Amino acid sequence: MKTRPVIKLRNGFYGFLCIGVSLYALSHLFREDFYSFKTNGISDFMTWRIAFHMHFIGGAIALSIGWTQFLKNFRAKHLNTHRRLGYTYVIAIVLVSSPGAFYMAMYANGGFNNVLGFGMMAISWFGFTFMAFKSIKRRDINAHERWMIRSFAVTLGAVTLRIFMPLMAIWGVPADEAYQAISWFCWVPNLFVAEWIIQKKYLPSTS
Repeated sequence: MKTRPVIKLRNGFYGFLCIGVSLYALSHLFREDFYSFKTNGISDFMTWRIAFHMHFIGGAIALSIGWTQFLKNFRAKHLNTHRRLGYTYVIAIVLVSSPGAFYMAMYANGGFNNVLGFGMMAISWFGFTFMAFKSIKRRDINAHERWMIRSFAVTLGAVTLRIFMPLMAIWGVPADEAYQAISWFCWVPNLFVAEWIIQKKYLPSTS
C-alpha cells in the first residue's frame, strides 16, 4: 500500500511534468522560427497558424489542469472546483485543441503514416473526452471516470512525445524514422496503460 508521502511525491511529479510541458508548448507562441519545422509550406497559411495556436493553447490548458481531476482528496474537498476545471478541460479539448490538432494532422510531415497516426489521435482525444462529458451528464460516475482515464491518456501524449523523441535521438534512430514511429507511439501505448488501469480498478465493470 502506498503511503501518503509517496502519493504526494507521485502526484507532484505528474503535476511537474504536465505543467512543464504545458509551459513549453505555450513558449512556441512567441517563437516565429518554430514554424520552420514544417517542410511543406503550409505554415505560411493563416488557417494552419490558427489551428496551430488552437491546438497548443487548448492542449496546454487541458494538460495543466487534467492531472488535478484524478486527485481524490482534492476532488472530495473541492467538488465545485473539480467540476469547473472539468468543464474547462472538456472545452479546451473538444472545442479548441482537438479540432486544431485534426486540421494540423492533415498536413503532418512524414506522409500518410503520420497523417493517419496524428489524425486518429485527434479523433480519439475528441471522442474519449466527449464520452466523459456525456457520462457525467447522465450521472454515470464510473463510466465518466473510465472515459476520463482514456482521455487523459491521450492528453499525456504531449508528455510521452517529448520523452521519446530525445530518447530515439540518443538511440541513434534517424529523425524521419523517429517521427514516423512517434505519431503512434506517443499515444497508443498510453491507451494500453489506461485500459490496464481501468481493468484493474473497475473489473468486472464494462462500458
